[in-house]
Amino acid sequence: MSRPQRICLLTSDFPGPVRNGGMGTAFLACAERFRDAGHAVTVLFGPDYTETLPLAHWRRHYAERGLDFVPLHAPPEARIVAFEAYRWLKARRFDAIHFHEMRGIGHWLTVAKRCGLAFGETALVCQLHSPTLWHRAHSAEAVSDLGLLETDWMERQSAEGADVAAAPSRYLLEEVARMGWRLPGGGRVLPNMLPAGFPRAAPPEGPLPVEELVFFGRLETRKGLDLFCAALSRLEAAGRAPARVSFLGKVGQMETGHALAWLAEAAGAWRTPWRVVNDLDAEGARAFLAAPGRLAVIASRIENAPYAVIECLAAGLPFLAPRLGGIPELVAEEDQARVLYPPGVEGLAAAMAGALEQGARAARPAVTPEEATAAWLGFQARLRPAPAAPALVSGAPLVSVCMATHERVAPLAQAIASIEAQTHPHIELVLVDDAGRDPAARAFLDALAPRFAARGWRVLRNEENLFHGASRRRAVEAAAGEFLLLMDDDNAAMPEAVEVFLRALHHRGADILTCQSQAFAGAGPPPAARATRPVWIPVGPSASLGAFVNALGDTNMFFRRAAWERLGGFTEERCNFEDWEFLQAAVLAGLVVECLPEILYFYRVWPRAQTGAQGAEMLLASHRRAARPTLAAIPEPLRAAMRFAIEREVAGQRARREGYWARLPAAAPEQALVNAHPPQSAEALLALADVVAANGQEETARALAEQALRLAPGHPGARRFLGG
Repeated sequence: MSRPQRICLLTSDFPGPVRNGGMGTAFLACAERFRDAGHAVTVLFGPDYTETLPLAHWRRHYAERGLDFVPLHAPPEARIVAFEAYRWLKARRFDAIHFHEMRGIGHWLTVAKRCGLAFGETALVCQLHSPTLWHRAHSAEAVSDLGLLETDWMERQSAEGADVAAAPSRYLLEEVARMGWRLPGGGRVLPNMLPAGFPRAAPPEGPLPVEELVFFGRLETRKGLDLFCAALSRLEAAGRAPARVSFLGKVGQMETGHALAWLAEAAGAWRTPWRVVNDLDAEGARAFLAAPGRLAVIASRIENAPYAVIECLAAGLPFLAPRLGGIPELVAEEDQARVLYPPGVEGLAAAMAGALEQGARAARPAVTPEEATAAWLGFQARLRPAPAAPALVSGAPLVSVCMATHERVAPLAQAIASIEAQTHPHIELVLVDDAGRDPAARAFLDALAPRFAARGWRVLRNEENLFHGASRRRAVEAAAGEFLLLMDDDNAAMPEAVEVFLRALHHRGADILTCQSQAFAGAGPPPAARATRPVWIPVGPSASLGAFVNALGDTNMFFRRAAWERLGGFTEERCNFEDWEFLQAAVLAGLVVECLPEILYFYRVWPRAQTGAQGAEMLLASHRRAARPTLAAIPEPLRAAMRFAIEREVAGQRARREGYWARLPAAAPEQALVNAHPPQSAEALLALADVVAANGQEETARALAEQALRLAPGHPGARRFLGG
């Protein structure tokens, strides 16, 4: 036996809390097979979610079976589940961590390993099962919200940053390669295993009679519910329908709503009796299919390596499945013609008609369960973490902290104190006063002079107000260090911030780093207690996501001077988002940018001083500034289309009062009264007349009412202003 290892399986899908999930079945099989091989196995279950009994029950259930089932109880958002998983795992030691790509649950693990923050002695294995955009492309589902771009980015990072990426089919490896994923070593195929104790049976020799067709899979578009129903309608029209039909699986979504509502219409003209069976676990589903006269029908539009097929093959159950995706890789070549049909309604209808008339025969697997288990155990025995990248520099180089300020005293004092408390020994601070006129702020800066001079730090003063971008540019140009940290004058750095940034930059060979922050409110000092989770979690350098929202990080960034000079630094318009513009330009220029999963500074939140409180015109200008690198990277004939996409999203955020737009002042109640009517209407003028009359402007109210009457002669609402 190979050396016993400590193995963690990080997943958001696992049998017990989740019914009938193929990915969960794969992780259960890994857990049981690794346990039986002598390894110590922990299952880290991310979301606070169960479809059945409480998670505490499943922890006891699996403990009795030699598995440490640990629920994280994280909220459902993908970025939070991934962050909580990272936080839990970095405090523990495992020889290997397996995670799926779905929803990017391993995203922060791979970032941390690349940047030398954790897992240097741990092998990270990403198991590919169902990438989000692959799923959407074959499910008649649009990429309809920005959350899907974020999920796609995190999934890619989970796979590309792992030591090993494995998929149960060659097909899926080829698909993600076509999607642009760059897997380590191109990825490898490891066939799905069956859980321990799965009942095995040799396929019967002859055909078995078929009376009942069983749609086997989630009731949804990707699983081909509409294809199955269309094929059955053809059989009905031809007088070749089965005696019964069953739909075996969870109820999912169709384009017009959930599948039960959709079935009500699709099956409205059928004479064949049918039913829905959606309460069975994997064992119950097998028992249902094993009853005499039933034939499992898999109608999927696309599949990776579905357990529906794997389990039918192992249990000797007859089935039909389309010849697409990774399905042919599961079935012995000599049996494929018998059980695999040409994709589409016509092929499915012909296959079902043939089975009803001639009976159905089971097939044999291309890879036996024993061979799949041997492949996985051999892989795990040989698994070693990838060698750590060497540090590119050593020692304690000078780090220049660059800060712009404008008429702040207490918050600036706290920001400066946080730089003085840094654990890195070789730091300079360059502070630019952006032409502040407040006497208290000027006196405070004057008093700093001796303290700064003793350290070799500098205070520079602008003759006129230049705004953020230009002031920060001046600070960087005056700095002496090769490595620079930008900071706002109202934030505060954690004591280890510079040290962690510098170490991560060297380990990764990065050009620019951002990080997570701990938000706090008001003018007082930062809280003494450290937060365990950020409020805002930027996920890193996704150019697609960065075209629409800032998922890259904050002004509080750490970078090499060479990166600043290559990009030309910050632009100098008198609006915001120069940090977003700079970071997006860096990503599109091919610089190495990372967002660390560590909270390294305190971010102060002011009630009325954030970007969104500066007015809609300023905010729109800021968004357009951030969009410039994206538009510049698009071929000219498509720039107008990309601008439309970006500004349509911005307009939607404004209408929904999301993001920065949530901080815009709300419309006054008087405006709401007027806005309730069409702008060209008499009613709008009369509502305005009500408002001005309440302000004592009676003559104006009468003039507005007279105009309302010209638009709508005889309008009764004008009488209260004009009399009569």
